[in-house]
Amino acid sequence: MPCACPAIAVKLVPFSHQYLRLDEPLPFGLRDATGRLLLDAGLRIESPARLAELTRQELFADEGESADWNRRLTAAMEVMIRQEATLGQVAAARPQPRARQATAAAAFPLAEQWRELVTRLEGALREVRSGSDWRARVFAVHGQARQIYLRRPDASLYQLVYEAGHSSEKYSCHHALLTLLICEETATRMAWPQDWVDSLGRAALTMNVAMLRLQGQLALSELPPTPEARAEIDAHAEKGARMLEQAGLVDRLCLEVVRLHHAASPPEGSLAEWPLEHRLSQLLHRVDVFCALLSRRATREAMSPLQAARKACLGPGGTPDEIGAALLKAVGLYPPGSFVELVNGEVGIVVARGRRANLPYVAALVSANGNPLGEPVLRDSLNQRHAVKGAVPAGSVKVRPPHECLMALR
Repeated sequence: MPCACPAIAVKLVPFSHQYLRLDEPLPFGLRDATGRLLLDAGLRIESPARLAELTRQELFADEGESADWNRRLTAAMEVMIRQEATLGQVAAARPQPRARQATAAAAFPLAEQWRELVTRLEGALREVRSGSDWRARVFAVHGQARQIYLRRPDASLYQLVYEAGHSSEKYSCHHALLTLLICEETATRMAWPQDWVDSLGRAALTMNVAMLRLQGQLALSELPPTPEARAEIDAHAEKGARMLEQAGLVDRLCLEVVRLHHAASPPEGSLAEWPLEHRLSQLLHRVDVFCALLSRRATREAMSPLQAARKACLGPGGTPDEIGAALLKAVGLYPPGSFVELVNGEVGIVVARGRRANLPYVAALVSANGNPLGEPVLRDSLNQRHAVKGAVPAGSVKVRPPHECLMALR
């Protein structure tokens, strides 16, 4: 059925370089004279080199997108002129804040916050070399990811798990952030000390630095890896640890975890008897596998969480071992962002973890007769009438969930 919304012509207006700032996002995109997007709305300019690159070009913005920002900028300049500020002070004015600007960060859509972190992480990992500011940028992404997750843990998992099942864009860094959240949540449930968790989190973000571009290409390609690509995959853990060390990373535990995260098999004995770096690397390996199986590729749909858990959480005896049990407690059998069928025949999306791994909160989207519900309905699967019957592959659900609305339900 054709879209009923008419196309709207974009009118570009010039944007002055003087309003570009490091780490200060604009609420609209910046474009060149042809309309090609140079900097997406809400993204920060993270390095002087990127700032210099933008200032060398003529910049434009969509008149409609930038109108509110320009009005607030003009208002700020008028205030300064009335206060008899110098011309330099007037030129340095910034837009007056909107009402309730103090809560703007929280109101910024969660999906956009995570997409921005994906982009920032990718930019930092492309600069892993001696003399660059990559470490500060990766550490800043790490800190902000933790803050967002602590504020909205279930919603963050929902966003990243859903995206993993539906898109392969920027696969490597999206995967790294999802792995980070689940690793740190699992390690916390195992009562590991904070310094271990810190090193583990850094390893999750940087583990694939040596195959950053290749990983993204493979996720989008329908062809199998070439022998050269396979050799790069096999060598990436050792090479990545070496790259990070040569580029100035001094966290020895993190370096060892990156080096070992694809080790063939764990040491003998119980987890408590393993060397520390092997404990952390085994957890990272398990979560890496789990998140990869939840992710869509050009060659296959995302696996269901139950299938992923069987591959990532079971020990040699076929039951969850210490790491696997903690991982299941961390994300549940049905993680937020995954789809399930309820015993009453409804199909919905998990919006939050529940009291136990198999008792999530679900937003019902499709009725038992297969028709989309007019409005999503929150179901607590602790209620036997709304118990989970089983997982549903992401690719089989044709309803697009209204994400922000669903987050408000819980």
